[in-house]
Amino acid sequence: MNIYYIYHSCFIIENLEYVLIFDYYKTPRKKNPLINMEDFIIKMDKKVIVFSSHAHADHFNPEILRWQEKNPQISYVLSSDIKLKTVPNRCYIVSEGNEIKIEGLDIKMYGSTDAGVSFWIKMGNKVVFHAGDLNWWYWPDDTKEEEEFMKNSFQKVIEDIKKNNEKINIAFFPVDPRLEENTFLGGKYFVQELHPENIIPMHFGKSYNVIKEFCNELKRTGTKGIIISECLEKLEV
Repeated sequence: MNIYYIYHSCFIIENLEYVLIFDYYKTPRKKNPLINMEDFIIKMDKKVIVFSSHAHADHFNPEILRWQEKNPQISYVLSSDIKLKTVPNRCYIVSEGNEIKIEGLDIKMYGSTDAGVSFWIKMGNKVVFHAGDLNWWYWPDDTKEEEEFMKNSFQKVIEDIKKNNEKINIAFFPVDPRLEENTFLGGKYFVQELHPENIIPMHFGKSYNVIKEFCNELKRTGTKGIIISECLEKLEV
């Protein structure tokens, strides 16, 4: 299994059978990039499935719907808050609590503490989780009531995920430095409760130093934090 970081919350997972693309936003400009999105979109010998967790512009770009012009076999799994004038072929509109099977993948939709859904995917003998905007969004200026509501909402989703009783091998989870002293709160709770094999930070802008700090915090937890150094990068997992 190969994993590539594109930008923000967009990652690509590729194995011998599948190409999974999550929350495509944009391809940043970079001199001599090692990764070309086009190469993944047009892979006719693999099952290409594109996921968008919610409608926010930094997680959903309508450009993805045009990818079918290049590869008619692409499938989409889109959160129901994404409003489309025309629903393309091979497109599944999903909400929290849905379970679907696509191209041999078992996919479950869990909640979010912002918008849309998070994705739990059984891919052969591996389990992948992409959080979308599921996080413990504990802002410094929140009221006590807002803090309590967020805590309860986030912990409820984590409890729902726990009911799977299957270990998550790869988790993509927000580590957002705008939360200041609470930047690691959601990620550390996720690790504490779900014990994923690997966790890959996202939604961090260009704060790569925060990623290194977060990964260091996870030492001795049994979960490996994957360090990201730049966009359009193949990750060492």
